[in-house]
Amino acid sequence: MLRFILRLFISIILLIYRRLPPEFSKKSSLKLLKFSFDYLNSLFSTYADKERLEDDKFQLNGLSFKNNIGIAAGLDKEGKYFSALGSLGFGFIEVGTFTPEAQEGNKRPRIRRLKDQSIINRLGFNNPGIIEGIKNIKKNIHNFDGVLGVSIGKNKNTELKNAYEDYIFCMNQSYEVADYLAINISSPNTEGLRDLTANEFIERLICEISSEKKKLEAKFNKSVPIFVKISPDENDSSLLNLIRVCEEQGINGFIISNTYKGEALGMSGGISGKMLKEKSLNMLKKVNSLRNKNTTLISSGGISSKTDVQERIKHGADLIQIYTSFIYKGPLIIEELLN
Repeated sequence: MLRFILRLFISIILLIYRRLPPEFSKKSSLKLLKFSFDYLNSLFSTYADKERLEDDKFQLNGLSFKNNIGIAAGLDKEGKYFSALGSLGFGFIEVGTFTPEAQEGNKRPRIRRLKDQSIINRLGFNNPGIIEGIKNIKKNIHNFDGVLGVSIGKNKNTELKNAYEDYIFCMNQSYEVADYLAINISSPNTEGLRDLTANEFIERLICEISSEKKKLEAKFNKSVPIFVKISPDENDSSLLNLIRVCEEQGINGFIISNTYKGEALGMSGGISGKMLKEKSLNMLKKVNSLRNKNTTLISSGGISSKTDVQERIKHGADLIQIYTSFIYKGPLIIEELLN
């Protein structure tokens, strides 16, 4: 009976939030989730059937996952809400993207809901900065029992030739607390960021990251896997070179994919949700055909059903990330994807 009441409550909350401005809706719903987790934790244990959600425990890259469904970066941009999100039953949560210095991001409005359970955003790496982000993580990690990924990027004003310095700085700040690191070089909302995949930048960037990882492994006596997040708009020659460089330098895998660049409702930005599904799936197929089979693939983009999950696994995905479908369907989606 209590589970039925909780489901009804969640459905009503979703209806209310869909009528509010998207960015306000997102932030306030995360605050409500955290409040509920902090003060009504018994309700979470009633909602989340932990035994069932943890039936498929497995090891990957030295990490123990309770299941293969996670939350993508961009939802918890501050490192404050991942414990509450994890309590819903997700196997892993990725926070960020964090940059060395705090950023306001692009001017509002910068998120709009689209048809077919999709979203366009032009947020632009709005975040409190990596140092503040890690402080937030340390305050909340004691209640978290999943795998924590930390997504890192470069500041808007950092020149591309110096971008590797931003990633190295963020690695040093986050390595101690992260279970894995995600290298975001594919957001369409930071001008020039995707140019980092060009030959003149990508080799040095990945080499510097690989070299720094070895130093941090020795310093902290642990190996943190590194995944590079790929754009669904990447051309074939650039993709082939990116995969080659990453695998030569020991990068553990790829996240496929980020949002695709498009325009809708008078806004130019990154499109996610069901409108991204085909592009993301096609990019997964390409990477799967080109990669070394020991390279891990995390599939993200347009995943909203159990059928979608099965299709991604069929085409090489080891792990699954969702974002937009969680916004539209709420906490109920974890049971739908795992059942």
